Amino acid sequence: MNWHLGSLRAKLMLSVVVIASVSVIATTISNLTLGGVSQTVADLASENLAVTATSARFAEIGQIIRVDTPRLGSASTQYARQDALDSLQAHFQDLHVLSLELATYAPDLTEKLAQLLDDLMTNVEQLDANVATKFEMRDNLSRQVARINRLHSDFLLEVDPLLVDANFNVTSAIDQSFTSPSTDVQVDTVVNEVRFTEALGRLHAACNLIVGLMLRAVGEDDFGAIEQLRLRLLESISEANENLPALQQNSSSITLLQIWHEIASYGETPRDLLELKLRETALLRQNAQLQDENAVLLETLGGLVADTVRESGQRTENVSLQIEREVRSGQLFGLLAGTTTVGLLILFSVIFIRGQLLQRLMRVLSSMQIIADGNFAHRVLVDGKDEIGQLADAVRLFRHKSQALETHAEALEDTNAELRSEIVLRQQAEQDLRETQAELLQAAKLAALGQLSASIAHEFNQPLAALSSYNHNASLYLERGEHDKCLEKLEDIDRLVKRLSKTSNHLKSFARRPQEAVTKHDGIEVLENALSLFEERIARNGVLLKRAYPDGPVYVLTDPAKLEQVLVNLISNALDAVEELKEPVLHLAIAETDRRAVITVEDNGVGFAPDVSDKLFEPFFTTKPPGKGLGLGLSISFNVIRDLGGRLKVLPSQDEHGGTIATVELFKT
Repeated sequence: MNWHLGSLRAKLMLSVVVIASVSVIATTISNLTLGGVSQTVADLASENLAVTATSARFAEIGQIIRVDTPRLGSASTQYARQDALDSLQAHFQDLHVLSLELATYAPDLTEKLAQLLDDLMTNVEQLDANVATKFEMRDNLSRQVARINRLHSDFLLEVDPLLVDANFNVTSAIDQSFTSPSTDVQVDTVVNEVRFTEALGRLHAACNLIVGLMLRAVGEDDFGAIEQLRLRLLESISEANENLPALQQNSSSITLLQIWHEIASYGETPRDLLELKLRETALLRQNAQLQDENAVLLETLGGLVADTVRESGQRTENVSLQIEREVRSGQLFGLLAGTTTVGLLILFSVIFIRGQLLQRLMRVLSSMQIIADGNFAHRVLVDGKDEIGQLADAVRLFRHKSQALETHAEALEDTNAELRSEIVLRQQAEQDLRETQAELLQAAKLAALGQLSASIAHEFNQPLAALSSYNHNASLYLERGEHDKCLEKLEDIDRLVKRLSKTSNHLKSFARRPQEAVTKHDGIEVLENALSLFEERIARNGVLLKRAYPDGPVYVLTDPAKLEQVLVNLISNALDAVEELKEPVLHLAIAETDRRAVITVEDNGVGFAPDVSDKLFEPFFTTKPPGKGLGLGLSISFNVIRDLGGRLKVLPSQDEHGGTIATVELFKT
């Protein structure tokens, strides 16, 4: 685009320069006038924001510490204790940083804040030490309680048999005193046994009571209640020990007394279980006191921060009055500058935009719309050397190009009509080709049946001869009255008839035209159907047949008639290749992967030369002698398998004796 004084660009630039100059001058004066106010407001806002943000952060962290301190005091695991402690230490570090920031605006608070933070950290460290000691005490209590429970179990196991024996001994002594003359010895024996039994029972009851008092004290949190349980425990132990002299005279109670002494030791020094529980309760009280002190320190810290916020607010209020006076002066000057700028803009809009720009532009746009509607005879009546004039020239060029395009479009329409006619012809040719291929496939089936006619005749002649023989024998047995043997021959005749029917149905199915759609079929069944057409030939030529199939069916997507024709062709080729061998071998296999099934037909025949591998699927190419084939079998088979969505490959065998491997790959269902 050329730059000249008559262009829209130059006119617009001149107008913008004038308006911008007025605006810059007004802005410069406003900045000079309000510069001090802006700096003051910025400094004040920065200070207020900093103080407010720091205060809010102080309050937030203080609230978190209020929550984490009881969490540390009530931690039930080492992991919970360490987690709470790490959180508190991180928050104290944040408070230390915030205190340094706050000291910038309130230097007189530095020493007070540092002292409060040190006191808070000291309390938390003492609380953490108490929690660690509490864990040790609880572990010790748990071990002692577990030992007391085991001892109590052992005591019960010992005392129950002793009670039974003691009752038996008392009964025996009393019975003996009645059956024989009473003597002083017998009376003493009865008295001793009774005393032993009573002492044993009292010790049993006392042990149960003492263990219950210990376990109850371990679960108690009240200091006074634990002291009362301790006094009662000592009294119970003392009363229980009064029964020991009566029990020590009996040697059978030695183990029981040992257990009792160990249980009683947990109620006395140095194993005083309740003393350990009292120390733990006192430690919990101290933890609660430390938490209360932390709450008081946090309240004091919050008060200091609130005082700082209030002082900042007072400074803000004083400065706001000064700012208000200066802003009023700036508003008056801004109003004057704005009025001047608006006047210039109105003048620019009326003179230049409306007259020089909008009216001419609207005429150009109207011409563009008329030409776009197809009226190529319309003339564009806008001229000029500026940008709008150039736009009008472009519209005129567009009109000329559109006329040429319309002529070209008519030619393209004629060409498209010719192409559509050719497409119809090509589609008809493709349909004829598919029909021809189907006819070739059907002809190949009939040719295969013709080649197999000798085998088929044998399959029918042999059963028919047997039927004649079985019928003659059945008539003889019937004349002789040997009905059982006659019934056996009739069953043989029925079996042969079914065999002939199956063979006939198979031939009829094989000769039937294939279907259009692929469906689900067992590949093993199709392969065996194809193989059944060669049973007589395989037997006649002495071919060793090997099969390698999976245990279950292998379902593939196929047309069974087409697939069977392909397999008949491959098996026929294989049998032709081994026809002159002394030890012919035919190997049939089916393998499967996740998505495909592979059918393999392998022989040990003469094979083929590597240089003909690229020609195997060409029509009318064959390696057989003249008169043995037209060379259409593999070509048709290749196209059939391709139409089924599979792949047919014929390769030389890797075996040292030679041969050929033909594989058919199909999709599984």
